[in-house]
Amino acid sequence: MSYDLIVYLKRNVMPSPEAWRAAIVEAGFPVALDSEFDMDTFSGFLPCPVRGEISGFEYYASNVSSEDVEEMQLAPGTDFSVQFCIGSRPLELVSAIAASSVLAAMTGGSLDDPQTGESVLADSAIGWARHQLAQAEA
Repeated sequence: MSYDLIVYLKRNVMPSPEAWRAAIVEAGFPVALDSEFDMDTFSGFLPCPVRGEISGFEYYASNVSSEDVEEMQLAPGTDFSVQFCIGSRPLELVSAIAASSVLAAMTGGSLDDPQTGESVLADSAIGWARHQLAQAEA
């Protein structure tokens, strides 16, 4: 069974992999995003160790059409998305939640959980992630 998270944002505010990695650490997550990838062309498994243990997620970036923005009621100007796909390993969930929440917070984007239908705004994304991870540990 796979689990997906999607961040919708404006492409022109997408951070560099290095800045994204630093922001994850600064937010206090025990996650080390691999920063050696091209955000526009890379797709597939992106290593993102948790507490030094092997982990990561499938990374897929794509453009978002204006029709999708309207239909999904996304913020005006949204034109890009990053999808995080994970399998059943618990550490994959940790890495995907940390990386996606920080990306949403950094970019003013929104974080969507298609499984629950929940959409989290940028200013709540890191708090949401901490809550999700605390629940997963309980």
